[in-house]
Amino acid sequence: MVLENPALALVVKTQDILSILESILKERNWKNFELANLKLVYNPVYLFNYDIIVEEQKGNQTVSQGTSGLMAMNGINGKLEPSLVDVIEKQPVSYEKEISHDIQYEIEQPAVTRDELKDSGRVKLASQLGLKKDSVTISGIRMVYWPIWTVFVELSSMVQKIEVDGVTGYPLNIQEVPEREKGWLEVTADTLQKMKSPSGWADLSSAAGSAATHRLMRGAASATEQVKEGSSLHQTTKWLVTTKLGLYSLVLVAILILILVMTQKS
Repeated sequence: MVLENPALALVVKTQDILSILESILKERNWKNFELANLKLVYNPVYLFNYDIIVEEQKGNQTVSQGTSGLMAMNGINGKLEPSLVDVIEKQPVSYEKEISHDIQYEIEQPAVTRDELKDSGRVKLASQLGLKKDSVTISGIRMVYWPIWTVFVELSSMVQKIEVDGVTGYPLNIQEVPEREKGWLEVTADTLQKMKSPSGWADLSSAAGSAATHRLMRGAASATEQVKEGSSLHQTTKWLVTTKLGLYSLVLVAILILILVMTQKS
């Protein structure tokens, strides 16, 4: 099939999806899942060039400063997508008007027209940059199709939708996947595994000490705020102080550390 507009070549194939899903779900403590449905959708994306002219009064003179760049807009919801520009400019991508793979796919039609983009693109870009609309001009509007995998997986008693970028393999809605609370046996196994290495002991000791101190002095919320957001230590501390099994694990680690100290002294 020949497309009206070029599409970015699909990089992530069907056989890649399973390993990507396993990695995504592992971050959320899901080990068992069933693939319920899988489809490939080409979403419309507008690419356009923009020019920004800012005039500044310096004494009796008006000084103009300008900059140019490339921006992307989602053709369905009208959202600016600078991350897509990063992919196009920083990764080797190719385009095709005739789809080269034999995977069944769907083509989404744009809800935003080119005429609407001419005005809304200026308004949204100016707002994002903190400028007036008249400071921004756009040109060179063209549409491309971006491949997105839409996957439905069965997790316990629910079905979860996960979207994966067909060019980069990056999950687009990882924050929507619920985190499963680990069972006691999993907690014990993970704790024992960490204890096999000095770095694991250091992580456990640091997390346990931080969580215990702040739990007593400032509460669970303050404990997680003291650790860098997104780090493994932050995630461990948050789990320790906000779940029942985490608190059990905290006690277990404290006891093991105490036993180790007593052993060394003897």
